Amino acid sequence: MAKKKIARDRMMASNSDEKGLIIVNTDAGKGRSSSAFGMILRCIAHRFRGAVVQFIKWCVRH
Repeated sequence: MAKKKIARDRMMASNSDEKGLIIVNTDAGKGRSSSAFGMILRCIAHRFRGAVVQFIKWCVRH
């Protein structure tokens, strides 16, 4: 693990390009929000910036 950490630290130190990533969860089943918040927690753990944008479909039935 120590070798992997050293290699990862070396890779992260050499990365100077800012790149973004957008992930859209559109599955028909459940678990979209849980998946998104899990990814945000991982971003926070790695000290990356992240945001969640949630669109809620509002239906009113007559």
